[in-house]
Amino acid sequence: MAESGLARQKALLRDPSRTWMRGGGIAKRGMGQALKRGGKARNTRRMNRLEELGRVDAERGRSRKGKRNLRAEKRRIVRELKK
Repeated sequence: MAESGLARQKALLRDPSRTWMRGGGIAKRGMGQALKRGGKARNTRRMNRLEELGRVDAERGRSRKGKRNLRAEKRRIVRELKK
């Protein structure tokens, strides 16, 4: 008996060696699974702020005005993190 097209597709999707055909991404697998399989890492807003704070911390203010600007920028980022 010949299988219909739909039955053949369903049989292929049940085959564990063909998981790549099923689709699904970060929502269906966990974040770790998505990264193992080459999925895109998504930064949260907080992670972006922390990264920005690290960059500002590493920067050096050379003049008095530059130091003041860096302090103001750090304060701004810390306030945003507290929200």
